[in-house]
Formats: sequence, structure tokens, C-alpha cells
Amino acid sequence: MDIVSILAEHKKWVVDKSMGARANLSGANLYEANLSRANLSGANLSRANLSRANLSEANLSGADLSGANLSGANLSEANLSGADLFEVNLSKANLYGADLPNTCLDPNNPPNAKIDEFIERDGELVIGYRTRKAGHIDEYRDGRTYSADWFSTSDTECHPGLYLWPSLKAAKQWKDEETIRVVTSPADIHKAGSKYRCRWFKVLGTAE
Repeated sequence: MDIVSILAEHKKWVVDKSMGARANLSGANLYEANLSRANLSGANLSRANLSRANLSEANLSGADLSGANLSGANLSEANLSGADLFEVNLSKANLYGADLPNTCLDPNNPPNAKIDEFIERDGELVIGYRTRKAGHIDEYRDGRTYSADWFSTSDTECHPGLYLWPSLKAAKQWKDEETIRVVTSPADIHKAGSKYRCRWFKVLGTAE
């Protein structure tokens, strides 16, 4: 069955579960697919390849997107409320204007604030380390404060947020690049697996 037919049957199912059929696109290759304004509410899209797909204004509420590849996807104005985003690849995805309540990207979610490995303090704040360069910015500049456009409280390691290490030693073990010291609030730090990310940080300067 082609995607148009699947969406048509799914639309019926959304209205009346005794009609049509739930869209099962688990593992489907939807690379660069145009699904703008598609109704995929409650659909099974687990492990689907949606890289660079156009999902602008799509209804993905309650959809199973676990393990899906959404890198570079356009999700602007999409409804993602209640969607399962566990282990989703969201690198370079456009989420501007997307509805995110009841997901790991809900801005009202509190981070887990696990900071046991952070040794240095600056009053009530903690000091962390990261590389000066990042994939989405030329470089972080001294004295400036940066905030994450989106922040995930999922246990998935590579999800949206500003990444940092709890010590200079840890930073140097991972990257042999210029390292900077940053300061942030413990309440805005989230540990996922072995990695830390935060909602915001202020750059203090180059780490010696």
C-alpha cells in the first residue's frame, strides 16, 4: 500500500477506530518525504527514516516516533504533543513553533539536576567545561550567555540541549580541542546516560 493510501486509511481510523487502519510505518524509509499537514496522530513511526522530511504543520500527537531518524526534518508548527521521542535523532531538525507538551521536549519539564561529578562551584552555580566550537555556532564567546533552543529531559544521550563535561579532565578525554569554562545552574542540568546537557550557560573563558 502506498503512503497516500496509508494516510487515507489512517485518517478514517483517527475518526473512528472501527474504520480504516492505524498507519504502521515502523522502519519505513520516508527520507525527504513531503508529509506537510499530514494527519499522523497516533501513528506507528518507530525507527522510521524521516531524515529531511517535510512534516511542517503535521499532526503527530501521540505518535510512536521512538528510534526514528528525524535529522534535518522540518517540524515547524507540527503538533507533537504526547509523542514518544525516545532515542529519536533530532539533529538539525527544525522545531520552531512546534507543539511539545507531554513530551521530553516540553519546556515545563524539570531536569534531573544530577551534578554529583561537578566539583567546582561558583556560589550556587556550578562550573563545567566544553569545546569552544559547536556544530550550530562558529564559537562560544567569552562573557556571553547562551540558551538552548530546545531542551530534552529524556534519558537519550544525544538529544537537544547545551552539552558540557563536569571537569576539565573529562573534557580532554573526549576532545582534543580548545576547551572553555562555563557556569550554569544545577537546576538546569540534566544527565542522560554518561552525558550532561543544560538549558543555558555563561562562558567564563578558556580553560587552562
